[in-house]
Amino acid sequence: MVETTEEKILKAAVRVFAKKGFDTATTDEIASKSGVSKGTVFLYFKRKDALIERVALASVPFAEVEEALKKRYSSPEELLFDVGMAFLNKYKNEDLRSLLIMSMAKKDRYRSVGKGLQSLCFSSMDKMFNEIERMVGKPFPEPLRRAYFGSLLCYVVWWEYNKIDPEDYCRALVSDLLKAVED
Repeated sequence: MVETTEEKILKAAVRVFAKKGFDTATTDEIASKSGVSKGTVFLYFKRKDALIERVALASVPFAEVEEALKKRYSSPEELLFDVGMAFLNKYKNEDLRSLLIMSMAKKDRYRSVGKGLQSLCFSSMDKMFNEIERMVGKPFPEPLRRAYFGSLLCYVVWWEYNKIDPEDYCRALVSDLLKAVED
């Protein structure tokens, strides 16, 4: 499959923004890295901020989490694990890990990014936990809901320092979370 010009620009923007930051990176660097002219970058993205928003939104695991939530699950363990792994698998890429942190820091500057993060943290996660409550027949307290997301995020932030691989981490997180609800 041939990569489109827009895809080339986005791919280059991910690399440049991840290394230099949203504010420091220039459209000249992105154009050079993507093999197009600066004018071509602006043909696809009218402003640098539009490119930043697009890359920032791409760094958030909306699609991965939503895709996992579309499936049918036979147990809460399976659902929590699948969503957790969808989240963690996205961040095997170091550039995406850097961009997620930058995107979170810029959530107030870029409203669509803030709204997207809020949707992931609340709407998507609450949708998942509502299904889990239905499965277990018990309420899933708000602090435990947020602890799940926070634990995944903590793993991403300190990726290279984790002493446990993502799959084992996710299994332990799911097990401990469900034990806390049962107690």
